[in-house]
Amino acid sequence: MIMYYTKIYQCMNNRVVNLLENKIKNITIIQADHSVKTISCDENESLLEAMARQGIHFRADCGGRGSCGKCKIKLLQGEMDPTEQDRKIFSEKELQEGYRLSCKAYPKTDCEIKLIEKDEDNIQVETFIGKHRKDQASFLKSQSEEDTGFFTGSGYLIAIDLGTTTIAMNLISIASNKIVRTYTALNPQRVYGADVVSRMKASNEGKLDILRDLVRKELCHGILQMVNEQRMVKGELKSIAIAGNTTMIHLLMGYSCESLGLYPFQAVNLEEIQISFKDLFLWDQKADREQNLSSSFRDLDLQDVPLVILPGISTFVGGDIVAGLLLCGFHQAKKPCLLIDLGTNGELALGYQDKIYVSSTAAGPAFEGGNISCGVGSVPGAICQVTIEKNQTSYQTIEELPPVGICGTGVIEMVSELLKAGLMDDSGLLVKEYFEEGFEIAPKIILTQKDIRELQLAKAAIRAGVEILMKSFGSSYEDIGSVYLAGGFGFRLDIEKAIHIGLLPEELKDNIIPFGNSSLGGAALYLMDESCRTSAKHMISNAKEIHLAEDPDFYDLYISKMSF
Repeated sequence: MIMYYTKIYQCMNNRVVNLLENKIKNITIIQADHSVKTISCDENESLLEAMARQGIHFRADCGGRGSCGKCKIKLLQGEMDPTEQDRKIFSEKELQEGYRLSCKAYPKTDCEIKLIEKDEDNIQVETFIGKHRKDQASFLKSQSEEDTGFFTGSGYLIAIDLGTTTIAMNLISIASNKIVRTYTALNPQRVYGADVVSRMKASNEGKLDILRDLVRKELCHGILQMVNEQRMVKGELKSIAIAGNTTMIHLLMGYSCESLGLYPFQAVNLEEIQISFKDLFLWDQKADREQNLSSSFRDLDLQDVPLVILPGISTFVGGDIVAGLLLCGFHQAKKPCLLIDLGTNGELALGYQDKIYVSSTAAGPAFEGGNISCGVGSVPGAICQVTIEKNQTSYQTIEELPPVGICGTGVIEMVSELLKAGLMDDSGLLVKEYFEEGFEIAPKIILTQKDIRELQLAKAAIRAGVEILMKSFGSSYEDIGSVYLAGGFGFRLDIEKAIHIGLLPEELKDNIIPFGNSSLGGAALYLMDESCRTSAKHMISNAKEIHLAEDPDFYDLYISKMSF
């Protein structure tokens, strides 16, 4: 206890000294919604890091390297010298007007700035069980009718999918087995990069506590919002389950990520974690108090609510895939099934009952709009469908709002249409007219040659991974039963166009089932049904991981699958 307070005193003393020596700058920020907030920026932290530390979450797909150009700001007052990275992104005129990258901005004086890129807080994540489950209430109920469930009577449960890009939550009524509330948000850790490698790097460079606190605070906010919207009273929330990939769980728990990225790629813990709400979130009492959250949690007696984190299979195949296997019924399947999670990490699973092979391939964030010049998540206004007919381009946006960018499904549709119209060859090369400046889909929304290459890398990784997994398992296309496309991205995917560009095998066309957020649905089953926990642990014990990089055929397949 003495050491704890000594540490707090030292931190406070250091900030006072920095303030007196004018090493801390006050930054007034005009946000996208025109609200104004003033924050402090320490001498050795970038403006992006200062904003993240104080609750302003800004996109930085490249992890703060200054290459993606997503974290744009405009300097209105003060001094902030342009950097080499700024000069690569902005014209000389824009630099003179004050445009900067916040990840490379180190204020020399107190400043006033304006955020340029709109944050994507309204991202749409499919929080329901797959499209073919027409009555999810009946489905959930059917899983617990044999009196194997942990919970009966009244009250509520919360299932959470902690994704690299997005966070999704369901509030479930125990009495009706219905999902009564949902909450979705972008993972605020994206300020340190769009993929797990960038997050691990940031963690290993001293940002672990910041990454942990960012995601815990967002989880607290989402839980409280659903609880308040449902007007719950003390004792009604019975339990919470969280499914996520291994890196996200390490960052949530505050585990070191050093061994995750180095051979032999060992996780600190892959086992099921049982912990109380209080023990996971106690760190944030001060922040909760500042936002009037603690009193709400205390009044609802959430401190002792039990929380379970789903176990994982390996460093590269985590609890989110275990949840997906559970929801897709791999433990009951009579024929081999294929699960493809088209997220940032590109996890794959093939098998049934006692034989399940799993793998992971570095697809990158292109499927979710990351590393795409005008890319956005699945937000209102994102271009999600594209058609080119007779040299005329038409598109649809989410919620039919004015276009703000293009999401992953829009990128796939755009590439498919360019290929069909002869504006791009099967190597991914745009015709001369569009090679330098890209193809304009809508005013100021352009798909560039670099964007097409990003999609090529992602789709080649997935296809090569599928082929290696099938070879290792000893199966052919004819052997496969159902092919489940997991994730909100997979749910919206136009199967025909995905096959047209070579992302999915044409031989499996009739077997493909868009399944929605399987991690979220599986977390709910894991929480509700004791037999499902037993099945999940059985699948984990029988799972065999295939390391793609160790297969001699992988790189040849990877190169061959680059072609459209």
